[in-house]
Amino acid sequence: MADEEKEEEKIDRLFPDERVIGNAINVHFCGEMEEISKDKATVVLTTREDMEVDAGITHTGFVHSAAGFAALCAINKKNSIIIGSDVKFLAPVETNQRVEFKAKTLVGDMRKCEVKVEGFVLDIKIFDGLFYIVIFDKKLFKLKLKENAEQP
Repeated sequence: MADEEKEEEKIDRLFPDERVIGNAINVHFCGEMEEISKDKATVVLTTREDMEVDAGITHTGFVHSAAGFAALCAINKKNSIIIGSDVKFLAPVETNQRVEFKAKTLVGDMRKCEVKVEGFVLDIKIFDGLFYIVIFDKKLFKLKLKENAEQP
């Protein structure tokens, strides 16, 4: 029975080359996708010295960024944009720590989605957040820089 469940999980699982969001993201600053499936994702961020706000302490912006990336991966739809978040940083993150973000879609069957993200260092919960995401029909920003530059 356990082997059948594992096989089903493999079939249902999406691999990074099937991910449609965040393929060009800098994994050093936003984390690396470890697992993705329907309405769920896990992203791992390993903090580094160039992320420090003070000696040995990682700036919370990197934590928030990795959590947001996890939320987008859980939705995994083109033209998805985070429009807001309610987050709590529950503990500081030290340099050279591995932070695991687990994202789960709470509401995702419409244009507006809500994704819960929790971050852990070992078994200690250091981040708790809710991300609000909107899915657009087409790419939101199509800048016409040449046309805009020519106008007075």
